Amino acid sequence: MSTEHPSTPLGAGDADLEYGPTPPDAKHEHTDINVQVGYKFALWLAAAVMISAAIVYGTFWVFEGRARTAGAAAQQYPLAAQPLPGSGERVERPMPTPALQTEPFRDINQLRAGETDKLHTYGWVDKEGGVTRVPIDRAMEVVLQRGLPVRPDAPAGTMNVTQDSSSGRTVAPR
Repeated sequence: MSTEHPSTPLGAGDADLEYGPTPPDAKHEHTDINVQVGYKFALWLAAAVMISAAIVYGTFWVFEGRARTAGAAAQQYPLAAQPLPGSGERVERPMPTPALQTEPFRDINQLRAGETDKLHTYGWVDKEGGVTRVPIDRAMEVVLQRGLPVRPDAPAGTMNVTQDSSSGRTVAPR
């Protein structure tokens, strides 16, 4: 810890304890920003704004040209006849109506009836692949008769359980 402090309190006298004395011919605080640095910053900032505005304007100009070219190409087809963008022509087109669900209860009942029909009837899932669906009751009977499929590499009599723990995934006998 330094002990070389002047004995005058802060603000007393000409000595500024932190920055030193102010020169007698100074017209501003010597601790203020350097005016030349401020002007240079403002000049570079204005240049950056102008360059950014030119880039944005140029990008819009390129995209507008592409849209006009695409619009002119679309005019070659009689069904695609629309005014060119920016031509000032106005075409009145009717607004499309929203596709609202007017009878939701009927729709959900139809959906559930279709799902129930799939659960209780035979049918093709993939006719080329030979995949069919069977009624759920019949499928449960087949599983009871044949048993559940078992992996051939599973050891007999031991059932392993995969567990997640903070140290990672582990396998433990059950």
